[in-house]
Order: sequence, then structure tokens, then C-alpha cells
Amino acid sequence: MRDVRIPRVLLDIGAIVLVLAAVGAVGWVLAVWTGFPKGTDAYSHLTRLQFLVEFFPRHEWLYSWAAGMPAFETYPELPYLLAAPVTKIFGAPAALVALAFVGMSLLGLGLYGTVRTATGSTVGGLVAALAAVGSMATWTWIVNGGVYARVFAAGIAACACWAAARWLGSGSRVAFAMTALLLAAAIASHQFVGAVFAFGVGMATLAHPGPARLRRAVTLAVATFLLASPAIVPALVRYGGFASAFLGLDRPSLTSSASVLIDPRHIGVALVPIIVLSLIAAGSPRRAVVLLAGALTLVTLYLFAPDLGIPTHLYYVNGIEPFTITFLVAIVGGVLAGFALGLARRASVPAWRRHGAGLLAIALVALNLWLGPAALRASDGYPRVEDSSAPASSEALAKRTITVYGGDLAHRFAPATAAESVWFSYLYAKPQLRDYYAQGVLYPDWLAWANSAIYTAPFREGRFRAALDWFALDGFTLFDDPNFTGNLARFQRGDLVQQVAVSEPPAYRQFAVRGAGAIWRPTNAPLVVVVGGRDEYDTVARMALDRGARPGTLLPIWWQDTADRVPSDLLQRAQAVVIEDGRFGDRATAERSLAAYATSGGRVLLDAHGSSSSLTALWPVDGATDEAIAEWRLHATGSGNLRVDQFSPARYDDGPWNAPVGTALRADARVILDQDGRPLVAERAVGTGAVVWVGGNLLYHAKAYGNDIESDFLFGLFGPLGRDASVAGDANRLDAERVTVRSSGARGVFVSESFHPKWTARWSDGSALPVYYAGPGLMYVPTPPGDGTVTLEFGRAWTDYAVWVLVLIGLALCVWPRLPSRRPGP
Repeated sequence: MRDVRIPRVLLDIGAIVLVLAAVGAVGWVLAVWTGFPKGTDAYSHLTRLQFLVEFFPRHEWLYSWAAGMPAFETYPELPYLLAAPVTKIFGAPAALVALAFVGMSLLGLGLYGTVRTATGSTVGGLVAALAAVGSMATWTWIVNGGVYARVFAAGIAACACWAAARWLGSGSRVAFAMTALLLAAAIASHQFVGAVFAFGVGMATLAHPGPARLRRAVTLAVATFLLASPAIVPALVRYGGFASAFLGLDRPSLTSSASVLIDPRHIGVALVPIIVLSLIAAGSPRRAVVLLAGALTLVTLYLFAPDLGIPTHLYYVNGIEPFTITFLVAIVGGVLAGFALGLARRASVPAWRRHGAGLLAIALVALNLWLGPAALRASDGYPRVEDSSAPASSEALAKRTITVYGGDLAHRFAPATAAESVWFSYLYAKPQLRDYYAQGVLYPDWLAWANSAIYTAPFREGRFRAALDWFALDGFTLFDDPNFTGNLARFQRGDLVQQVAVSEPPAYRQFAVRGAGAIWRPTNAPLVVVVGGRDEYDTVARMALDRGARPGTLLPIWWQDTADRVPSDLLQRAQAVVIEDGRFGDRATAERSLAAYATSGGRVLLDAHGSSSSLTALWPVDGATDEAIAEWRLHATGSGNLRVDQFSPARYDDGPWNAPVGTALRADARVILDQDGRPLVAERAVGTGAVVWVGGNLLYHAKAYGNDIESDFLFGLFGPLGRDASVAGDANRLDAERVTVRSSGARGVFVSESFHPKWTARWSDGSALPVYYAGPGLMYVPTPPGDGTVTLEFGRAWTDYAVWVLVLIGLALCVWPRLPSRRPGP
């Protein structure tokens, strides 16, 4: 018995050495282990590594991207935490290279161990491992994409498969615990990659013969979910479900040629013939082979989904482009070939066929290991080895061009392209407006609004100035592309901004903004409080921002609850309150509060929706009916020179415009705008303020048609736009999650960072202050009178703590007694 085990051990040691040697050699040829970390996204990972080490444990708010966003709410942080000691000692580049080596090595060793344990075949295990780590499709995720976390997650998940093979073969509780822990770690390293492997292991558990297979699968699924809950639950809670957090919408996707299946630069010349050979050698199909063939079909369908015309909303996962899924095709295909060769040992087929298939498979793997790296190294198309530090790279050209004061935390810079954004936050502490990793960005629509204001023609000066001021921009770049140069001639006039740098060749131009406002600003500006849904707020806010609303003149505030619960600190500071019909809550309570507010000088506007048989005496009309308006017959009263003839048509698609029109005007009210003699906009004085009823769905109509005449008229209903009421103050960023702002004589503090429910604020005396959604997805904090300091802190929600209770339950489940299982069946 001893003589039999020694060769097996030596074979396993030799196989492990061979796998590690293959990883080392391929990585050396592709320059992964030398020079600057490779891949387009390398700078992005360097930024996160450096950011975590600098601010740990207060690293959860990534202030430097996209006006601020959670650093790891939808982006797993486990690889960065594990690499933190290496980052601290040797620097972020060394840590990133270490992640690549560990990930690829674990991938190869995990696949070898899986097949070797399940089939007993060293040759099958080697074919699976070398087919995967020898395919340039797996290395493309590093050297081209630079998506290091995905590779690291795949490596851990491959080891989870190895543990699962041992568990299913022996029923060992230790093996079960390792399976659940490693799958959870893979999910915590990259949700998509970890989930794919977890699904595969779950299906294998269900298919494996033995008692209580459903119980085994459910137990594993529950344990894995509990252990991985810190990487899953916060995103699900924040975005309302898996689909909202991770699944994409309809979008264009690049197609893939069938040649990627055999191209040495992609999957390689070995995989397809190896699969064919191994299936021939295996004879009649076994359960494991059928399951793996099904998995290979699924990932191949994802790869070619754009070519097949499958709508992206049916399959696309955010950030996982179909043309990059060759990585998984290579892995699943390699494991399929390895299992088929390993199980052929038990098949009733001639020995020469089994041995011949094994030898040919090893030869093909060796051929691919020789052809693939050389082809990828020589490639100048996709994929290719991307070195963003190379002098000829777009990133290096942008770095040579852009000059900023990197320590300025009070202002923000707006790079035009990803080639600038990806390295900017690695080199500079100064925050940038652009994001590099879109998933997790809190308000992409508002960022698109700001980008459009800068880059999209025709130039709208009011919107441009608003974007600069609200986002505290003191500079931006233009890229030499029609998508960015629409307003170049206007900027070069020099009265708005100053051109300070041009690259050679002129791909990038840098502009400086004169007199830029700061990210943190005490202000006495009045508010416009919008009580309604997101669309209602966006309609009002965009209208106001285009017409001079600024942090120092007028602050739109989104109250996301009902009108009966609007707090007094908002009403005391509000110039106007806009209510979306149906958002009153307890209507009687709301109307009493609004009447008192109007009596003290405020303006209340009701954006009426649908018919209403009777309205209380608070409103200027006694009711409304929903009308199908075929054309406007408008008449303006007491509203200046309103050009009603320039209102956009009363049309919705090809039909009439359905909207409420007032039935009768109250005696103490006046008509501002009527439709064919009936009130469309009416006002009633209440104390020193007013209550305005707005029918016709005019707010939505003005937005839908982009009509400036209508928008100017409606904005005037909010009251006059005052002068800049900004107040001097000092601010200090203590760390990534905390900021202090000192003010004197201000009624509030505007903060140009993204609103998030986890933000809290307190005054100098320790009392809590509310934090409101303001302007384009930013924040406003009302403050007590007098001098004092506001401390803003990005805190933790209950889910951030509750998930660790789930982890403890998962750990307990891992050691709970369970039924054993038999060896893998055929």
C-alpha cells in the first residue's frame, strides 16, 4: 500500500509544480510579473488598493469618484482587504501583481484538484488545469481588461470546487465547511464570478447520487448565502433586489466571431479538439459530463448572445460584456475535457483509445501554451497586452497634459474620458466628477446632465454654469472627438473658461474655471421643497437649475415622504413647496400645515394629476376634470407677456394631451392661465403667501418638449430668484468618511457630495441634524442660528451589522452534523 501511494503523491507534486510553472511562464512572457500592472482597469484597482490602505477602517465612502459613491456597496472588497498588508509594505502595484499570481495559481490548482479528486485521474486534472491557465482567454482578463478581482474570485471558486469534490466523495464536515467558506469568499471577491461557480457547485450537489441530495444542496446554498451576506445583502437592500443591483437594461453589445473558439489569442487551438477527443474517449456520456456540457452551452450562449439577437435585458449582467466571457468558456471547457478523460478510465473502451486521447490532449495543451502567449504578445488588436504606463498610451498622454493641484480637496475636476479618469484618483487626492466604474454610482442621470452641459451642443450657458457651480468644478478636459468638442469654439473665446493646456497631438485640452465654488458651502439661500417621486423632483430641479438656481440663490430639496410630514426646518427656509398630486398622506393634516406655511409668506404649488370632484377651500379651484385636449386654446392673465402661442403642441404620441382642467374658480382666487375659458393655472392669496393650482400636466409637458417658454413661466410661479446668499466658512476633510464645516450666520450648509441615506450630521453641541437630498443628487444640512461646526459622517446602516450575525449563523451551520454522501457516481 505504501508503494502505491508514493507514486501518486509524487505525481500530484509534479502536477502542482507543472501548473505553477505554466502560470509563471505564461505570465512572464506576457510581462504580467514585470513592469507596471497590465490591463485597462489596472489603475482603477490601484486606486482602490491605495484608498483602502490610506483610510482603513474609514474607507467606505469613495469621495474621489462621481461626486462621491460607496466604495464597496456593490463592488466586493475582499481582494483589497486581503492584499492590504502587501499594499502597505510594498505598494499597490506589487499587491496587484500578487493578486494576479495568486488568482491564476489557485485557478489552475483548484481545477486540477477538482478533476483529480472526482475522477482519480492525474492526466484529466492536468488537462483541465492547463487548458484553463494556458488559454489566453483567461489571461485576457488580466493583461487586457485588468479585471484582477474577477481572476482572484475565479481562483478561490476553483478551490471551492475542489473542496466540493472532496465533500461529495467523503461526506466530510470539514470539506463541506471549506466548500461553503470558499464559495462565499469567491462571491465576496466578485459577485458574478462567485455566483457562477456557486450555481455550478449547487447543480453538481443536486445531481450527485446519495441520500438527501436536496437537503445537501439547500444546506450548502443557505450556508454560502449566510457567509457571503456582507457582499450580498447591502446591495440588495440598497437597490431593492438582485435585478436592480446587478442586471443591465437594453444596451448595445459587441459581437464575437466564431473564430474566438480556436484563435490562439482567445480560447486557443487546444480546447475544441480536446473536448472532442475526450468525449470520444469517454464513450457513453456520464452524468458529470452531461452537466458540464450543459454549463458550457450556457456560457457559450452568453458569449454569442449579441450575434443571436437575444435582448440584453434577458441576460446581461452589469460590467460583464459578452465578448469577455471567453474566460468562462475556457474554464468550463477545460473542466469538461478533464472530467471526460478522467471518467474514461472507468469506461468500457479500448485502452489505446483512452491513452491516445490523453496523450493527444497533453500535446494540444502544450501546443496552445506555446502558440497562445506569443500570439497575444504580438497582437495589436483585441485582445492585446495593455500597458497604460507606456509612453504611447492614451493614459500617459493625458497624464503629460493635465496639470492640477492634487491636494485640493475643496474643488472637483471633470476628466472627459476613461483614459483620464482611470489614473486621476490614483495620482491625486483631488476628487473628480467622472466615474470609472459605473456600477455603484448613485445618480448617473445627474452626472449625464452635467456632462451634457459641458460637452453637448448647442451650448446652453445657464446649464453650463449650473453644472460647474453645483459640482464645484474648477477645471475640465475636452477630448478630440465629436462627442466632446461640440462647444469647443465657445470655450476658446476665453470669457467663460481659460484653456490652460493642449496635448501633442491635440487629443486633450484642459480648461480652468474662474472663481469656482467650493464643495462645502454655508448658505442662506431659500429652498424649493418638492414633495413627490423622483420624476417630479427631477422635473422641478432641472427647470430651476437651468434658470439660475444655485447653492447660493435657490436650493431644490427633495422630500421623499408625504406632505403631511414635511419638517418645520424645511418649511421655515422654503420659498416654495411643490406637491405632486397624490403625495399628501393625511390630506387634512397636510393642508393645515400648508395653509399655515402660506399664511407666513410661502408659496404652495399643487401639480394636479387626474380629476378631482371637490377640493377644499385652500385651493383656488373647487375641482377638476381630466380632459383629452386636442389643441391648446390658452389665454394668459396677469402673467406679463407670456407667449402662449409658442407653447408646444398638446399632443401625446399621436393622440391628444390628457390632463386635468379646473372646473370653477373660487371667488377669492385669480386665473393665471386658462384653457378655453377654464382654469389651467390659478392662484389664491393666503396671508402673505399664495396657493397655486397647476393643471394641464404642464410641468411634465414643459420637460417632455424641452420648451423654454413654458419652463420660464412655470419657474416664475416658485417666486423670485434672489441674489447670491452664500456665507463664508471653513471646511476640513478628516478622512474619507468625515468632514467638518464651520459657518457663521448661515441657515444651512450645502455639500456637493452625493446624497446617501447613510450620511448623518451633528452640530457643535452634539445634537443631530437632518441631511436632505438637494440639487443634482447632492446634500443640504439646515443649521441652528449662530456660529458653529457641522460634522458630516458616512455611517453604517443596520444591515451593515446584521450581516455579521448572518455570518455567525453560517459558521454554525458549517459545523452542524449532516448526512454523509457516497463517492461521485458516473
